[in-house]
Amino acid sequence: PLSTSVAALGPIPDYDEEISDIVTGGYTHEKNVAYWRTRPVTVTTRLAEVGASLGVWVAGGLLSSDARKKDIRAVKARAGRLNEILTRLGPAYVKIGQAVSSRPDVLSPEMLTELEKLQDRLPPFATEEALRVIEEEYGRPYQSVFRSISAEPVAAASLGQVYKGVLADTNETVAIKVQRPGVATSISLDVLVLRRLAKEVRRFGKLNTNLPLLIDEWAASLFKELDYRRECRNGIKFKELYSHLDGVYVPGMYPELTTGKVLVMEWIDGVRLLTKGTNADTNADTPPGADLSDEVRLVEVGVRCSLEQLLEYGFYHADPHPGNLLRTKDGRLAYLDFGMMGEVDERIRQGLIRATLHLVNREYQALAEDFITLGMLPEDSDRAQIVPALTGVFAKALEGGVNNLSFGDLSGNLGRTMYQYKFQLPSYYTLLVRSLSVLEGIALVSQPDYKVLSAAYPWVARRLLTDTTPELQETLTSLIYDKRGKLNFKRLESLFTQATRSMPQRDRDAPKDAPAPRGDALALILSSKGTFVRNIVVNELGRGADALWRVLFDGAIAEVVRSTTSSSASSSTTSSSFINELTGLSLSTDDDREHLEGLSRL
Repeated sequence: PLSTSVAALGPIPDYDEEISDIVTGGYTHEKNVAYWRTRPVTVTTRLAEVGASLGVWVAGGLLSSDARKKDIRAVKARAGRLNEILTRLGPAYVKIGQAVSSRPDVLSPEMLTELEKLQDRLPPFATEEALRVIEEEYGRPYQSVFRSISAEPVAAASLGQVYKGVLADTNETVAIKVQRPGVATSISLDVLVLRRLAKEVRRFGKLNTNLPLLIDEWAASLFKELDYRRECRNGIKFKELYSHLDGVYVPGMYPELTTGKVLVMEWIDGVRLLTKGTNADTNADTPPGADLSDEVRLVEVGVRCSLEQLLEYGFYHADPHPGNLLRTKDGRLAYLDFGMMGEVDERIRQGLIRATLHLVNREYQALAEDFITLGMLPEDSDRAQIVPALTGVFAKALEGGVNNLSFGDLSGNLGRTMYQYKFQLPSYYTLLVRSLSVLEGIALVSQPDYKVLSAAYPWVARRLLTDTTPELQETLTSLIYDKRGKLNFKRLESLFTQATRSMPQRDRDAPKDAPAPRGDALALILSSKGTFVRNIVVNELGRGADALWRVLFDGAIAEVVRSTTSSSASSSTTSSSFINELTGLSLSTDDDREHLEGLSRL
C-alpha cells in the first residue's frame, strides 16, 4: 500500500527564496503553481499518495449502502476514518480538516461533529534540529542569546514547537517557538495537491461552496502563520487593544529576538482550561483539588474579550481553542499564539450587533435581511423560503428566553438550515462559532446549564445603548419606537436590565489604579457615551410631563364632578348641564396612562 506520511517523501529542503516569498509576501495560487511547475515528479508522487488515501475513503462511501442512505451512524463512522487519514497525511490536512469543521455550508452537521475532534498534534522534531534553526536564524551560537533552553519541547504542534528558556543578558524566563524544518515547503506542496483535488470534487460533487477558493483563503491565512515576525506584531497589537480588560492577560513579545522562524515571548505560568469531555483527573495540567467553578468566571472574561475583538475593534484571535487559553496563577485568562488573526470592518460589526438584537426580539424577517447584509446570503435569495426556515430554528431556540438559549443547540440546528439553503459563510462567522463553542464547552465542565449567549447579550445591550455611530443609533431608535413614534418601554427596560449585567470596561488609556466604572443604569445614562439614550429618556420625560398634567387635570375634573354630584342631591337643570360639560372636558388618553406607567417602571 502507498504510504501516507509526509516522511515518506524523503527529506524536503527548507524553503528557498521562492517559498520564502510566499510566506512573507503573501500566498497566491499563481505563485505556488509557478514554484512547483519545475518539480513535476514530487508533485505527481504526492498527488498519487493523497489521491489513493482519499480515494479509498470516497469509494467506501459510494459502495456502502448505509452511507448512501445517509445513516447517521455510518456517516459518523466515515467521518472518524477521515480523521485518521487526515492525521496520517500531515499538518496541511489536519489544518484544513479543522478549518472545514466550522463550515456548515461545506459538509453535513454529522460530518462536522466528527471533524471537530481533529487534534493538531505531531511528534516533536529533535531538539538538535531546533537549536540548528535558532543558530541559523541568529547567525551565532544559541548560548549567546539564551543562558539555558529546556532539553525537550514543552509543547509541539504541526508547524513548530515551544521550549522554555532563560535570556543570557537579563535572566528573564521566556517561551521560544521554533518552526518545524521544511514545513513551509511541505505545506506549499500539499496546498497545490489539495487545490487540484478540490477542483475535481467540485466538478462531480454537490457542495454549496467554491472549494478551490476556500482552500486559497485558508492557505493565505496559514502562510501568514508561518511568518513569526508577523505573529510578533499581532501579539503586540493584541496586547495594546485588550490587555486593559479586567481579567485578561496578554504576554509581552521580544521583537528584537524574533525572526521568521523563531519567536520569543514572555513565559506564562498557568494551567490549561478544561473542556467538556475532560476532567481534572485526566488533565495533567490541572492541579488536584482545582476549583472548577472558577472556570465559569474565566469564560465570562473570555466572552467579553471575544466580543471586544469581534464587535468593538474588529481585530480578533482566529484560533481560539483551549490550548491557546491559560488560567494564570493570579486567576486571569491568558491568550497565547497570535499566528492566525483576522479583521472585520465596521459595517460587519454593526451588522452582527443588529442581527443579535433582531434574534432576541424575534424579528426574523429583519434577521434574514441581516444575513444578506453580512454576506451569508446572496441578494436574490428567496425570502419566502428562508424566513420560515429561520423562524423555525430561532423560535425553537428561544422557547425558554434568551437567558436559556443554548449556543451549541442553536449553531447545530442553524448549520443544518445553512447547508440546506446554501448559505455562503464568511471567515468571521466560523471564528465566532468556534470561539463561543470553545468557551461554552469550558463552562459546561463545572456548570452543566451554562449558556454562553446569555453571557454575551448584556455586552451587546450595553454597546447598543452607548454607541455613538449614526447607524447603531438608528438601530436603537427603530428597535424601541414603533412606526407611530410610540416608545416600547418594555424593550428599553429590557435593554437597561441586560446592560447592567455587563460591567463597563476601563478605557485603554485609564490609569491602572483608577476605580472601576459603575455599571448601573443611572451611571450609563449620565456617562459621556450615554448622550443619545439620555436624550431619549429626557424627551420621554417631557412627554410624560405633558401626559401627567392631562391625567391630573382629568382627575381633578372627575373629583369636582363627584363632589358636585354628591352635594346636589336635588340638582337643578343648570347644575346638571354644568356637570355634563365638565365630564366632556376629558383630555387624557390610554396612551398617556401607558406612557406614565412605562416611565414609572423605567
